[in-house]
Amino acid sequence: MFKLRSASAAWLMSLSCLVLPISVVAKPAPAPVNLIKIYKYQGSLQCQGGGESLAQMRRQLINLGVKVLIGHCGVDGLVYPMVCGAPDGRINIFTIQRKHLEKAQAQGFGVLRKLPDAQVNRCKPAA
Repeated sequence: MFKLRSASAAWLMSLSCLVLPISVVAKPAPAPVNLIKIYKYQGSLQCQGGGESLAQMRRQLINLGVKVLIGHCGVDGLVYPMVCGAPDGRINIFTIQRKHLEKAQAQGFGVLRKLPDAQVNRCKPAA
């Protein structure tokens, strides 16, 4: 049988305490191959809110003939200076069929994977 010296054993046991979740924030899960996640900035501003709601953007996509499977509010994960009237990084995230990507991009939607730090969060209530 294999024996460890007490210092080595203590070191190995200390490693077991290092297994912690890296993030407790909800990250968007990757979409299946035939689907793709897209986003568009809401256009809201710090201290003022505003911008387009999730429902408004969903209707915009549907009017283009794009079937929206699911939608979420989120943030782009970038850092913004705290200044009233400056952008706040709020985005709307949608899962659509990959074949409709060009239609969505023509309306200003981008591919979510280009925002690697984006996070899903609750939608702000309308003011």
